Amino acid sequence: KWVAVEHADLEAAAAALQERANTEQLTGAEMLRYALGLEGTPLAGGVQVQGASWATDILRTAQEMRTEPADPPDSFVGELRSYQRDALAWLNFLDAASLGGCLALDMGLGKTPTMLSHLLATHVQGPALVVAPPAVVTNWASEAGKFTPELRVLVHHGARRASAAELAAEVEQADVIITTYGTAVRDVEALSSIEWSKMVLDEAQVIKNPTSETAQLLRRIGARTKVALTGTPIENGLGDLWAILDFTNPGLVGPRSAFVTHLSTDRDATRKEGEDAMRALNGILVFRRTKDEPVIAAELPDRIDEIDHCAMTPEQIGLYQAVIDRLLLQAEGEESAKGHVFAAITALKQITNHPAAYTGDDDGLADRSGKLARLDEIVDSVFAAGERVVVFTQYAEWGQRMAEHLSERTKTPVECYHGGLTRTARDQIIENFNNTDGAAALVLSLKAGGTGLNLTAANHVVLYDRWWNPAVEDQARDRAWRLGQTRTVIYHQLICPGTIDSRVEEVVAGKRKIADVALPKSSSVEDLDPEQLRRALGLRMDELLDEVDGDAGAPGEEDAA
Repeated sequence: KWVAVEHADLEAAAAALQERANTEQLTGAEMLRYALGLEGTPLAGGVQVQGASWATDILRTAQEMRTEPADPPDSFVGELRSYQRDALAWLNFLDAASLGGCLALDMGLGKTPTMLSHLLATHVQGPALVVAPPAVVTNWASEAGKFTPELRVLVHHGARRASAAELAAEVEQADVIITTYGTAVRDVEALSSIEWSKMVLDEAQVIKNPTSETAQLLRRIGARTKVALTGTPIENGLGDLWAILDFTNPGLVGPRSAFVTHLSTDRDATRKEGEDAMRALNGILVFRRTKDEPVIAAELPDRIDEIDHCAMTPEQIGLYQAVIDRLLLQAEGEESAKGHVFAAITALKQITNHPAAYTGDDDGLADRSGKLARLDEIVDSVFAAGERVVVFTQYAEWGQRMAEHLSERTKTPVECYHGGLTRTARDQIIENFNNTDGAAALVLSLKAGGTGLNLTAANHVVLYDRWWNPAVEDQARDRAWRLGQTRTVIYHQLICPGTIDSRVEEVVAGKRKIADVALPKSSSVEDLDPEQLRRALGLRMDELLDEVDGDAGAPGEEDAA
């Protein structure tokens, strides 16, 4: 095993690697890391791994597979788009190399049928385990029945699921076992005793924290290959991607710190190196396709993004200022105000939603919130056009109150989809919304309804309150803007200017840059002093829209925006 140097600026690194190769044999994982650029010597920069080795075979096979889209098995019912056939070829490569990987098609681009096609092609190898959030378990079973009816599918979830003693016998009669993250954790002993050919994690961002109990326990379940499915392989930083790849290939991509350092592109000295390493990584351990690509965008409907600037009512402004004043007093009187800051953030976001979302009062909802007034306008327009709208909020209790409010306003039942409901109840809500004729509205909690659901019956999406993570917001939007949608999707983000909403937008904008591995200190509210807190969370009077300002106009009007 040896390296050849083509560029002078890599001679030193190559010489060190050559010396090591002469004195001790590199493992296949080490060689692959060098070739991918995860050790600071990217393949695209001129260092080549050559000779007869496992790593060399992987690299050669990967380059060959990229240009050969695969056809699904003859018994697959339906068609795969060109990029899905490319992804299928990549999955076949992983299987041939006994590697794990991350299938990172953007949300709504058909990861499930692509993976099912691969499971159908390889089911003779043994049973496959699919772990998914509760919201998408039913969708997995339904998609399997639609695209791969020959696969024997078993859902292992709920009180009536097989016991540990019964599970092995049931698995022998199935090709694919579908379960939830929670059930997999509870039944980890029984699941880890079975020899799986494949383990598939859907919405794999669930394990982005490698020290979490879920991530640690799932590692105990062995499989010949492990595949992670996610539209957001990087939510907050490159550490998320490392957690996924280290789960699918334990130890292969090296330590987290080295991985993040070598793939970062935020420093001039490492920009070229990091970009080369990322390109080499993509197509071997990661298969990434996005909606921004022309070939994919051509298959999607148009999308109109609107930021609706909403006026604050005097009641909202008074409550907001009171929370700020109290927080500043606490920050000045204690060494650490971390707990107070986080509590205040929640309170401020609730106040911008509606005073009742903060106080919990029953004084009625009308005429008390600029955001709710704007939502009413949107829903009125949607119903007048006979269309459908989905509304996302991070607060489940507030979501239920909004659903009640919209039910009264539209004279139509509006339900709230949230994590406190049983899977059966949630499935019924989605079925009712998708299959009922005429105008409709549905309120969903961001956590429970932001992943895995197909809501193409709606062509209006409202993000009622902002979340700190852009990937979570995109996931919510893409419940409607996805393959299968035939109409233009209107996406509304409701914001109260001059408040914490604006601060969230700044953080979200920063996180959209892949090089931002960690937020700068100025973006962390827990360490701010009282004056910084005032600027970060306080009312910015030069930006604030309020209903008593004669120049502000009505919420959502062009001059207000």
